[in-house]
This record gives sequence, structure tokens and C-alpha cells, in this order.
Amino acid sequence: MLNWDDLKFLLLLEERGSLAAAAKRLGVDHVTVARRIASLEEALGAKLVDRRQKRTLLTQAGLRIAAHARRMQEEVYALERTASSVRPDIAGPLSISAPALIAAELIAPRLGDFLKAHPALEITLRGDVQTVSITRREADISVRLSAPTDPTLIRRQVGTLRYRCLASPDYVSEIGFAAYRYVLFDHGDELLPHEAWMKSLAGPSFAIALRSNDLAIQLAAVAAGAGVVAAPEILGRRFGLVDAHPEKLFFDRHVWLGWHEDQRGQPAIEAVTAFLGDCLKGDRPS
Repeated sequence: MLNWDDLKFLLLLEERGSLAAAAKRLGVDHVTVARRIASLEEALGAKLVDRRQKRTLLTQAGLRIAAHARRMQEEVYALERTASSVRPDIAGPLSISAPALIAAELIAPRLGDFLKAHPALEITLRGDVQTVSITRREADISVRLSAPTDPTLIRRQVGTLRYRCLASPDYVSEIGFAAYRYVLFDHGDELLPHEAWMKSLAGPSFAIALRSNDLAIQLAAVAAGAGVVAAPEILGRRFGLVDAHPEKLFFDRHVWLGWHEDQRGQPAIEAVTAFLGDCLKGDRPS
């Protein structure tokens, strides 16, 4: 008998391109993904995956089944959004995705009072490195530092984070500007907008000391004297960092919220987006 839940494993395998990547997204091990796909193959009596390739690829039958499954999934997501949108009260489960340190430092500390005011709400707050899909219900509301491009989303600019070149006070006093070394996100050769700005300030002397995929790790390392990082000043203060640039230059990045247009005007969405806007306006740039 077909287990409809097995279809999500097939869809994620198609999307992510490997058992390991699909397993990571689902929070399970790759053996579980392989077992669930094998169960689906047995139920359908068809080979869905070509396991001879270096990457685990879907067969033609697998691609056809995945296309049907995706349409079914989209209809389920649309139904869920419609069901939540007709709730007249501020209640029910609602998930928020935000960069991890922003979630921890700017949103989480204010959730207590908000949830006391709205006791029927059940919030899931996730710290995500990658942008999640609102359409696929990976979150109801996303917080990001770039404007959403999905045309099905409502987007709202709610604040500005002021980035500065930050370092520990000892590092600034002991190391000359020309000898600075820099801390970046682990994106290979690709630089984020604030990192490209920092590199333009450094000029030819730009040298990398450390890469990390986590801003909290970067800030902790910089606080210990690892180098200079471009980061929001409001977060840098939590780590005792100071402006390391001789001219105290800064770079502003806008903070955006995104949520699906199917949930326009839904009371819980309106309440949570207003709350997030208040959290994320942060310090007014000075």
C-alpha cells in the first residue's frame, strides 16, 4: 500500500540531489531516506531512483511520479494556507525563519511578553542559514537581509541593520589598519554584500584570517582577536566589539519580511509581522 508520506522523501531527493542532502533537510539519516524511497518503489512497482550514478538521480518514472507528487504537495500547502487564513483569532501554530543570531539576539528576548499577550499562539522560531521556501511551508514568515523575489509573497521592509568593521579593542590598538586580517562567511569565493563593502575598504591589503558559516562563531572569534568582521553593530556590542575602521564608515542592509499572499490579512500573521517589525527596527542608525 502506498504511504503518501514517502513522497516527500522522493521530492527532497529530486530537489537536493543526494540522499545525504535530503536527509539533512529532513533531520534524519541517509539510510532512512533510502529506506523510505525503497518502500515507495515497492508500493508503486517501479524503479524511481538510479543508484548507479555518483549522485543519486531519479529515473524517468521517478521524475514523472515526483511531478505528480509536487502538484499534490502544492495543493496541500494551498489548502493549509487557506485554512489558516480564515481563522478569525490570533491563534494556532506559526513558524518564523530568520538568520540564527538575529533570531537569538533580536527576536527571542522579546517573545515572552508577546506570547503572554497572545496565549493561543504557538510559535516556532528557526535560525536558518539558507533562505527557506514559504510556498512549500518551510516557514510561514521569513526574515531576510534581501528582498524576497518570489512573486507569490508579500514583502515588507521593516528595518535597517547598520554594519561596521568590528574587532576587539585590543586588536584595534595593537594592529594597524593595513595589517588587518578579516573574518568571512564560508561561501567559497563569493562575498556577501557587506563583505564586499569591507573588502573595498581594505583595498589590496585584504587578507582572510577565518571563514565560518555561523555569525555567532565569527563574532566570538573576533572577540578573541582573530581579526575584523563586517557585522551589525547592535550584535557586535553583545560581544564587546568596537568599530575598527579609522574613519568609522558603515554599510546599511535592509531587513525584510516575507509571507504568502494567501495569508494576507490573517490576524495571526498580522500580529506576528507587526511584532517582528518592532523587534527588527533595532537601534536607529546614527
